[in-house]
Amino acid sequence: MSFAWDILGRPETILASARKSDTGADTEIATIFTHASGAISTTISSSRAAGPNSAHIIGTAGRIDIDRTWYNATSFRFSAPDGTVREHYVSHVQGRGMQYQALAAERLVAEGNLSGDILPIDETVEIMATLDQIRGHIGLVYPSEA
Repeated sequence: MSFAWDILGRPETILASARKSDTGADTEIATIFTHASGAISTTISSSRAAGPNSAHIIGTAGRIDIDRTWYNATSFRFSAPDGTVREHYVSHVQGRGMQYQALAAERLVAEGNLSGDILPIDETVEIMATLDQIRGHIGLVYPSEA
């Protein structure tokens, strides 16, 4: 969901559907967002089984397919509308790429900053509010809220 927010901005409309376990945990969830530009984004996640764990950005000028595991340093392809691969980037980052986040956090602490400019706290709070709206759509209530 945060990835769709990063690419397309805050969703203006949210639809969500979930499958819950016997304990009430949301084990599968699908979302559809409409953004201010008119773009539509979707997410699907599951704790029942592993999915492809990839990400795709599809537009009129082509598409970007980000390989598994898309939220780490990974490879991607840019394809033209006819499907021709125009660029294939292969990641050569060691590990998961988290060292860059650790270095950025270290810099922020050294500077006395509580928030970074890449993902400011205010935006993080807005993203969490969107997640709360999704929970509302699927009827997920945490025990502390009951």
